[in-house]
Amino acid sequence: MLKSLIHLFWGYVRIRLTGYSPERFLNLCRSRRILIWDLQNRGITYEMCMSVADFRKLRPMLRKTHCRMILLERHGLPFFLYRYRKRKMFFAGIVLAGFILYGLSFFIWNIHIEGNVSLSTEVLLQYLEEENVVHGMWKKDVDCEAIRTGLRIQYPDIVWVSAEIRGTRLIIRMKENRDSFEPEEEQAEKGPQDLVASKAGTLTSVLVRSGVPVAAAGETVEEGQLLVSGTLDILDDGGNVVRQEYIHSDGTIYAETTYAYEDSFLLSHEEQIYTGRKRRTFYLEANGHRLSLENPFQTFQNSSTIKKEYPLHLTENFYLPLIFGSTLNEEYEIQVRSYTKEEAQKLAQEHLKEFLKNLREKGVQIIKNDVKIRTTAFDCQVSGTIYALEEIGKPVPLNPEAMETEPGSSSEEETALESQAGP
Repeated sequence: MLKSLIHLFWGYVRIRLTGYSPERFLNLCRSRRILIWDLQNRGITYEMCMSVADFRKLRPMLRKTHCRMILLERHGLPFFLYRYRKRKMFFAGIVLAGFILYGLSFFIWNIHIEGNVSLSTEVLLQYLEEENVVHGMWKKDVDCEAIRTGLRIQYPDIVWVSAEIRGTRLIIRMKENRDSFEPEEEQAEKGPQDLVASKAGTLTSVLVRSGVPVAAAGETVEEGQLLVSGTLDILDDGGNVVRQEYIHSDGTIYAETTYAYEDSFLLSHEEQIYTGRKRRTFYLEANGHRLSLENPFQTFQNSSTIKKEYPLHLTENFYLPLIFGSTLNEEYEIQVRSYTKEEAQKLAQEHLKEFLKNLREKGVQIIKNDVKIRTTAFDCQVSGTIYALEEIGKPVPLNPEAMETEPGSSSEEETALESQAGP
C-alpha cells in the first residue's frame, strides 16, 4: 500500500517491450538497479511498470539490445498536474479548501455529551451556552477544568464528569447518582411511616413485615384509610400505655379494586387520504443559516413532513460546521367519512386494549372486564367496570416531634382537667 502511494506521488509508466533480445534488456535493468514491477509475458512481448526517473534511463539500453519500447499508460501526480496545468483556478480552489479546513480545525463544531440519564442533553447544552461554551467557539478558549467544576456545582447529582477536546469535538462524559432518579419511596430514609390505602377496594392479602396491622383480609377499605400503623404502644405490667415508639411500617397489601371505564367518539370523522404526490427538498445549514434547494411552484395545501439531518464530518472527531438535510413532504386530502358498525367496535376495542395495557404496565392484574360497547346512528359509546387485583399499600411518613408537640395532646388535657377539679 505504501509503495503504491509512493509510485503515484512520483509518477510511473507502463511500457511494452519488443525486439530481438528482451531478456538481455531485463538483465541490464537488473544490473543498473532499475526497478521493474508487474512484469507480464505477452508471447513475444513483455509489459512492465517502472518509475518516470528510471524510464528516462532506458534509451542507451534499448540501442544496445536492439529493442523497441511502446509507452502504454501514464499514472501519478506529475502527469495529473501536467494534464491540468492551464486550470490554475482549479488548483487554487484545492489550496484554498485546504486552508479553510485547516482554519476550521481551530474551532469546536460538535459538543457531544454521554452518560446523562435524568439530565437531558438540551438542558446541559443550555447551561453550557450560559457559560459561553457554544458551537463555533475557539478551541483555545475552552477551559475543560472550568467546565467540569461548573457542572458538578450546578448539578450536585453528577458524581463524576470529564471534558476533553478531540479534533473539533468537545466530549463531555458524566456519571449521575443513581439514587437521584429512583422512585421517591426508594429515596426516602427508613424513617417512621404508616401504610394507607392508595385506592378503595376489598383486601385479599395482608402481609405485614413491620408495624401494627389495622385492617385484615376480607375488609373493605376506602382511599386513605390506615392499613398498617407505624405507631407502637409500649405497655406496662398493668396494660397501660407508658410511651409510644414510631417505626418504619412495611408490608405487601393486595386488594380487589375497580376502574370505571368510559369512552365515546363520533362515527363521522376526518381521514387523511394520501394522493401519492411527494416533494423532496434538500438544504445545507451552516451556523444557523440555511440554504434550501426547493421548487417554489410546487406547494401542497395539506402534507406530512419527514425531516432527516446529517452533520458533515471528515473523520470521527473532525466535524464541520455544516449540516446536510432533506425534507420529504407527502400530500394528502382530508375526507369526511363515517365508521361502519364493525369498524367502530374494532376501534373501541383497540382503545380498551390500550387502556388495559397501561394498567398492566403499572402492575395491575385484570380479573374481569365488564365493558359494553353500544353503537348508535351518530356515535359509539363504551362504558363499564374493570375489576382488578393490585397492591394498594401507600407509605405516609410520620413526624414524631410534631405529634408530641401537637396542641390538644393528652398531657395538656390532663393538666387542664386537674386545674378544673380544684382542691
